[in-house]
Amino acid sequence: MGSLLTGRELRTIFDGLCPFDEDLKLKAEEDRITLLAANSNNWWQTRAFVMLSALGDQSPIIVQFSHNSNTKVGGLTGKVFSPEGLGYRGNAALYGAKANADWIEGEAEVFGADLVAVSLDHFAVPEFEPEKDYSQRACPTGASQRVDEAWSFIEYAGLTDEVEDFTPEVACKYARYLSSEEYRSFISDFMGTVEIMKPAWGMIDTEGIPPVLDFVITREISEAVRNGLGNMDMMLEAELGATGQSGDEVEYEELTGDELDAFAELAAAFIDYTGAEGIAYDIGMKHAAVAGEKHEIDENKLETVQRRIIEQTGIYAPFAQHGGTGSAGVAKGLIGKTNINTAFLVAGSQGRYEFFDSQPEDVRGGAKGACGTDVETHVYLEAVYNEAVERLEPTGSMGIGPSCFDMLGW
Repeated sequence: MGSLLTGRELRTIFDGLCPFDEDLKLKAEEDRITLLAANSNNWWQTRAFVMLSALGDQSPIIVQFSHNSNTKVGGLTGKVFSPEGLGYRGNAALYGAKANADWIEGEAEVFGADLVAVSLDHFAVPEFEPEKDYSQRACPTGASQRVDEAWSFIEYAGLTDEVEDFTPEVACKYARYLSSEEYRSFISDFMGTVEIMKPAWGMIDTEGIPPVLDFVITREISEAVRNGLGNMDMMLEAELGATGQSGDEVEYEELTGDELDAFAELAAAFIDYTGAEGIAYDIGMKHAAVAGEKHEIDENKLETVQRRIIEQTGIYAPFAQHGGTGSAGVAKGLIGKTNINTAFLVAGSQGRYEFFDSQPEDVRGGAKGACGTDVETHVYLEAVYNEAVERLEPTGSMGIGPSCFDMLGW
């Protein structure tokens, strides 16, 4: 066959891999599975992931494209080298989205990969700056209503103590932000990318956004995808609070007792209100971990929150682990998908380095064999592929193609 998974097909697989049984008891670890979500930054990374997915009995793999990677593939000046004076006409994010979508669709077809899903990763909403005088693209009237509706929901749910102080002044600032040029441009780029790439999964990054505003933004985007684009397929991943940024040195604070219960209630309410089908929140990870840096997973928080979401909403919302490169392990099943990016960038670069370092004179002397395309198509590609194999093995999803086909009725 060789065609990309739709969002509903990916949803079916996730439902089949739910880590809880019918009584909401956690299944034994050997019966739980996590999916690998591999970020692609170039053609060869995409090929490595598709080839691995297609191998043998096949393995489900989510290939992720960020806004940043799409704009780079799209050739945005400033994001990639461009000679001085060169103009750029068009939208690099959408051009890059089309190029990446066409490439991975072709790769799935030629390698016969049936279990590859496309995902959008880290489409970051603009930072909210309370004191900024936002330039308005739209009238804030509708935005004010959305803010009020979110606050009313949180108030009715008895969760006001779990969010920021909310006043009429704050509500006004939120409305102006939601009507601003920056935010509306983000919405336009995200919706355009969804329309072009038709991803099975899409993540909006609301890192640093206050909780009430997060409720508003996530619901607005969920409804825009469903109603505005008529897309009932894509699984939307929403982010509640921080998930750890590159370079963060803030100590992780483990929640217990009433504090953990309160966060679990907030997460369940967030899923209920926004319509999101996947979720990310802080479990102690950090992006861009360097070699040897490992972070322990807060499995107690994961189990508590993920179970509560099902109890309160009836929805299994797979947890998306960000910063998977530096994770000390894989909490199989409790983590629905583990996002890996840095490890693949490092593996590919180290492969190139070792190749060039082994024959410096040939490289400096311009020997074609040392400087040709084989460096990318063999050395780099193989290094990324091997790293992907290493990252896939502990998830338990290696070669589960037959069971996925049964879930899908194929």
